Amino acid sequence: HVQVGLLPSADGTTPVPMARAVALELELLGSHGMAAHTYPPMLELVRGGVLRPDLLVTSTVGLEAVPAALAALGTAPGAGVTVIEP
Repeated sequence: HVQVGLLPSADGTTPVPMARAVALELELLGSHGMAAHTYPPMLELVRGGVLRPDLLVTSTVGLEAVPAALAALGTAPGAGVTVIEP
């Protein structure tokens, strides 16, 4: 599962200050429901180093560490993605 986006938290609040985004006419881009024909241009941005999804990865664990990583989901604060390597 990969999630990069603007979804609200469990209490329904949006972590992005939307009033400010509207007032400053900021453009927010999301990837939910991205059409298949738009993947090649997006992947070119990744290949060219414009988009850096690798910066989202904060840890890498082996299969033996998965139970502990899952148990920590409810307690460990912070952002980032853990990649599981077989």
